[in-house]
Amino acid sequence: MIKNVLLVFTICFSFVVQSQNLKLPLQDTLRVSQIAQQEGLSQLNVLQFDFDENGYLWAGTEDGLNRFNGNAMKVFSQNYLNGYGLTDDHIRGLFYSNDTLWLGTNTHSLQAYIPSRDEFIHFKETEIITADPSLSYAHGIFELNSQYLLVSTLKNGLLVDRKLRELHRIPLPEISANDYILSIFQRSENVFWVGTYFNGVLELDLERRVFTNLAHFDALDNDPVQAFQKAERGQLLIGTQKGLFSYALDNGELAPIPQQQEDGVRCFFNWNEEYYLMGVTHGIKFLHKETLKTKPVVLAGFEKEIYSPVEILQIKQDSTMGIWLGSQGKGLFYYHPARQKFTPKRIDLKDEPEKEFISIFNFLREKDTLWMTTTIGFVKHELKNGNYKLYRKDRLGYTLIKDQHGQIWGGGFDQGLEKYDRDKDRFIEVTPFTSIPDRDVAEIIPVSRDSLWVSTWSSGIFSVDLESYASRPVKIMGKDLYRSRASYIDKDGSIWLGADDGLYHITPKTTTKYEHRPEEVNSLSNNRVFSITKDELNNLWIGTAKGLNKLNLETGEITQYLEQPGLPNDFIYGVLTDENNDVWVSTNRGLSKLDQPGETFTNFTEQDGLQNNEFNGKAAYKDSLGYLYFGGMNGFNVFHADSIPVNQHVGKTIIENVELFGNPIEKNIIYADTLSLNYDENVITFNYTSLNFLLPEKNRYQFKMLGFDKEWRPITKERTTTYTNLNPGTYTFMVKGSNNDLVWGQPDSLVLTIRAPWFDTTFFKLFLIFAVLLLITAIYLFRYNQKKAENLRLQRMVEGRTSELKKSNEDLNVAMKLSKEQNENIAFLMQELNHRVKNNLQLIASLLDIQKESINDELAKNNLQAAQNRLFTIATIHDLLSGKRPEEHFKLDEFVSTLANELVRFMGAGVQLSFNLHSMEVHKKCITPLGIIINELVTNSLKHAFPANQESKHLWISLTKKKSFIELEYKDNGIGISKELRESKNSLGFDLIENLARQLKGRMEIKRTKKGTHIIVLFEC
Repeated sequence: MIKNVLLVFTICFSFVVQSQNLKLPLQDTLRVSQIAQQEGLSQLNVLQFDFDENGYLWAGTEDGLNRFNGNAMKVFSQNYLNGYGLTDDHIRGLFYSNDTLWLGTNTHSLQAYIPSRDEFIHFKETEIITADPSLSYAHGIFELNSQYLLVSTLKNGLLVDRKLRELHRIPLPEISANDYILSIFQRSENVFWVGTYFNGVLELDLERRVFTNLAHFDALDNDPVQAFQKAERGQLLIGTQKGLFSYALDNGELAPIPQQQEDGVRCFFNWNEEYYLMGVTHGIKFLHKETLKTKPVVLAGFEKEIYSPVEILQIKQDSTMGIWLGSQGKGLFYYHPARQKFTPKRIDLKDEPEKEFISIFNFLREKDTLWMTTTIGFVKHELKNGNYKLYRKDRLGYTLIKDQHGQIWGGGFDQGLEKYDRDKDRFIEVTPFTSIPDRDVAEIIPVSRDSLWVSTWSSGIFSVDLESYASRPVKIMGKDLYRSRASYIDKDGSIWLGADDGLYHITPKTTTKYEHRPEEVNSLSNNRVFSITKDELNNLWIGTAKGLNKLNLETGEITQYLEQPGLPNDFIYGVLTDENNDVWVSTNRGLSKLDQPGETFTNFTEQDGLQNNEFNGKAAYKDSLGYLYFGGMNGFNVFHADSIPVNQHVGKTIIENVELFGNPIEKNIIYADTLSLNYDENVITFNYTSLNFLLPEKNRYQFKMLGFDKEWRPITKERTTTYTNLNPGTYTFMVKGSNNDLVWGQPDSLVLTIRAPWFDTTFFKLFLIFAVLLLITAIYLFRYNQKKAENLRLQRMVEGRTSELKKSNEDLNVAMKLSKEQNENIAFLMQELNHRVKNNLQLIASLLDIQKESINDELAKNNLQAAQNRLFTIATIHDLLSGKRPEEHFKLDEFVSTLANELVRFMGAGVQLSFNLHSMEVHKKCITPLGIIINELVTNSLKHAFPANQESKHLWISLTKKKSFIELEYKDNGIGISKELRESKNSLGFDLIENLARQLKGRMEIKRTKKGTHIIVLFEC
């Protein structure tokens, strides 16, 4: 966009930007993070910004007010608070102090925002501003002292008395109609110099409330004076649109200061003891405090972004030592001295075509010389002068070692075994002298003073004599070991080897193999071993293609560290231990440091200054001074673990808002200490942040709910958590945050009260108890009085009834005597009735017997005999029933055996009876039909089953319980039932049995047998 000079204003004050003597390095390139629209910045022209007491960044732009928490912007625009908020989105001036954010807007003059009340205060309608329309155009806000602010407006200065909330207009000298204030410098307690857009430098007398023109600054007329800085030796530095000037406070001499590249100066920042950092129209520059010489600085990002040229309007430092730069058109930039923990190094081969992206695989240090293997050969780096020398092989160098004689050996792929000739300063291949068939060398191991082990890619390991170069194969557990790329020689002389099929420990007497076994936790996490090292705690560390492993050499226990528990990547290329016994590993996603006592990982990436996020196998080395070397595809990093800068500054952790069922509540939670909710508002989400702006994605959090959680919840990177179904009561939600280096700050807290439902409140419970007691008392009194009246009534009734009872007893005795006589008469009548029934049955039987004797028809005789048998059965049942009470039950087993025996005896047949009768009782209503069934079965067998010449005649009757049924099983050993009779539908006996069985809710079944009769009757009773 085209910049309108009249509409752009900012300033850096010399008295509010002190860097607190930070050890800030002097750099040609300042690497910064950009905060722009991706983070929610409403517009890219950041005209002025400041910080509140919590640590929030407030930025004014041409399209709204922004509050930044390190992760996202909250934008305050004209729509905020439904029209009761900001009335002009174009913010030119911004200053924060004592819970008040003072804002100078483009057309609505001065406004103030009170964060704790979430309230805007407007001054445009005040009498002094409505009287002069030029006061509506604010350009900046400056703090004069604890009481007064000065607002830059068109043609005026607006003095704000913060204590009395009064405004006073101080007009500028009428030299230019559209002049306004750009900068300010405190000359004495009540005298200030102000830089203007058209009229150079003016003097403000605060007591007299008047501006005066300073003639010795006339040379700066029509050159906007944008910044002041009190400098060394009584000098005042003045930054203008046209350049940099020095003013001698003692003699009033004003002189321009030449720059390497002439730029307008927008602001100053006290960088360190030697330099100022200036914001200029094309970026930033360092200014030496003594010589006043400038040094341009490139403003760049961490992903190869170049932000220069860019106009820097303001530079300011926050409470965590971060440095912020506001720009014209590119948003905000953030720099922190603890951001770059590592310095990437690249092999500098000026005369080689492959000078960019030379990949490194192995290191070896000799005093002040660092040797490296690369994709194009061996490289020697002189540490003192920084020179590099390439020993070109055009092949991949993979390994470098120094034997016990100090001789350097190297090897690689299609390179064979090579020996360094110090006199001729060159590498000589010795593979042809060794007779080793494989020229791919993966590892060289100096096993003794006389020999080396050379591990090849596909032919196994060979032992090479150092004098004769004679070689012989080395078998490991009786076989060739391929692709052994990692080794470690222990203090006792034993050798650890890592290959594609596991880890080997070789001693003079034994060889032990460690490998991955999926079914066992105490095994390697993967068989492909890339690196081996040992710490001072007698632990062996093994890096594999899937996980880091710790082998406790005393217990033999293996501990696995995989990606999920904390490693960002578990493809481990290199493993080293530092002087603190912390473990460093290189992966495909940067470096990770394992703190052994805490079992926690700290992870570093390219953003921290690594050569790249991806490292190479074997490219991990520790020298005798404790320096660690890691190489990759884009150079290498070398560092001492104790020299890595740690960010010790921690910002506040803030609970920003609370949501109910996913919707934010209408309360200013940042400034609230308590929150009260109803019992049914039970899905509560807390949103919080840690105001640490350095790599905020690395900030971590812990929280707990006092009254619900027993301990702090696990560390998390999430900035939100939800609780559900909290019981009524009082809780305290606490959350603490860390910075990017896991340095923890103080927790923030919010007291949460969940109100009980009305039926669960203490008042209601007490009322309910009182009401219950009152009700019990009333019931007791009522019952007592009722009982008392009842007793009196009963007493009268007892007295009246006693006499009645006496008479009734007499009448009852008479009635009982009469009843006894009647019962005796009834018993006599029943006995007589039974006697007459029995006599009649006997008379009928005798008549049937006489009739039977008087006829010759056998069929008729048989029918009379059957009727006579049935009468006998009825008579027998009558005898049995007459001896029972009405509700008395019968013992069925006794009844069946008695009846069957009586029938056999009555018919005079020589038949043997056998019983299998389970004891059971039935109601007497079942007896008559059951008796007739038995009669039919027995009489049928006695009449038809046995021929005259059959000697053994046998009947079997059994009675068993089958669930809810009773089973009557009847068998004889006679001639059986003929097929015609079984299929006949005119058998009176069987029809009778079947009808009686149905009457008993049962059925009859005739079983087929080779001999005799077999009938089953199932019934319920």
